[in-house]
Amino acid sequence: MTKFFTTLAILISVNCAFAQKSVPATIKQIPAGTVKYQGNTNTCWSFSTTSMIESGAIINDRKDIDLSELFTARNLYIEKAKRYILSNGTTLFEAGGLSHDALFGIQKYGAIPAEFYGRDNAVKFSESSTVQLDEVLKKYLDSVLKTKPIDPNWLTGFIKKHDAIAGTPPEKFTWQGKTYTPLTFEKEVLKFNPDDYVTITSFTHHPFYQNFALEIPDNFLMSEPYLNVPLEEMISIASKTIVKGFPLVVDMDVTNNGWNCHHSGYALFEDKRFSNVANADTTEMDFNQQLRQQLFETLVTQDDHLIHVVGIAKSQNGKLFFILKDSVGDTPFKGYDYISVNYFGINTISITVPKKALDPKYLSLASSKPGRPL
Repeated sequence: MTKFFTTLAILISVNCAFAQKSVPATIKQIPAGTVKYQGNTNTCWSFSTTSMIESGAIINDRKDIDLSELFTARNLYIEKAKRYILSNGTTLFEAGGLSHDALFGIQKYGAIPAEFYGRDNAVKFSESSTVQLDEVLKKYLDSVLKTKPIDPNWLTGFIKKHDAIAGTPPEKFTWQGKTYTPLTFEKEVLKFNPDDYVTITSFTHHPFYQNFALEIPDNFLMSEPYLNVPLEEMISIASKTIVKGFPLVVDMDVTNNGWNCHHSGYALFEDKRFSNVANADTTEMDFNQQLRQQLFETLVTQDDHLIHVVGIAKSQNGKLFFILKDSVGDTPFKGYDYISVNYFGINTISITVPKKALDPKYLSLASSKPGRPL
C-alpha cells in the first residue's frame, strides 16, 4: 500500500470513528503523503510547502516521494546567516520562515528524499534541548561579529555547527537506480519551478489587485510580493484551488480564540477557546474585512504557523471547512484539522497556491518574484 492510499485509509477510518460527532463530509480531497512531525524545530513553513510539492508530484506524475523538509531548512539557515552577517546582526535570524522561503531554497539548493537527510536528529534535539538550534546558530554568528574584520571562514564554521546537530546531507545520492545531486534531483525528478506559485493575501492598508511586501517578521527580506485581493475573493481562491484538484499552503494564526485542533480537531471563530467540543456546527461569530484588518494591525492576528490544505468539507448544516494536513503532532483526526471558513477568514495571513489553479484575471496581476539579494 502506497503512502497516498495509506493516508486515504486513515482519513476514512477517522471519519468513521468520529461519525457520531458529525464530522464534516468531504467534498474534495487532494492526494497527499503521510503526516510528518516537525517537533519543536519551528520549520512549519518547510514542512507545509514540502508537503504541497509532494502532493503536486503525486497529482502530476504519480510519484509519491517523501522529501526532506530539513534539507531546505538547513539551506535557509545558510541564507539567513549570510544576510545576518552582512547586516552586522541587524536582520532577523530565527527558525521561522514562509512558503516563498522554501520555494527559493529548493530552487537554489535543490531537494533530496528524506531517506538521505532525515528528520530524527533535528526533531530529537528540538525536544530534548532547552536551547533550540536557531539559538545555537545565532550565538555563533554573534561571536563572529564581535571581532572585526570577521573570520573569512565563518560560513564553514556555521555549517559545521548546524550539521553537528542536524546531520550532514550528501552531495550525491542514488535514488531508484540513478545518481543525483540535490539540484539534478530537483530538475529531473521534481521538475520544480518556484514561479509556478503565487502568494495571496487580503489587507486594506495596501490597494487591492496590487502586489506588496507584507509587513510580518518572517518576511525577513521584505522583498516578496503578495497579491492583495478582497477577503471574499481570497477565500474563494482557496476553495476553488481545492475543487480544481490543486493543493495550497495557508499561513495563519493558531493561537487565537477558537483554535482547538489538538483537543477537538476543529478551529472555529469564537470569542473564547472551547474545551473538547467536536461539533462542526457550533455557532460562530461573524467575520468581515474590517475586523480582520483591526486584528492584524493590533497584532492579535499574526503568522504563527503554515499548514498544507488538502481538502474541503461541509458540516451537516452546510458550513464549509478546509481540511488541513498539519505537522505539529497527533490530533483527534490523526494529524488533520478542520478549519471553518469564519476562522480561516479572520486568522489567515496568506495563502500560497499553484498558478495553474488561478483564474486568468489573477494571473495577469500576480507579480513575478524578484531576485533575492543574497
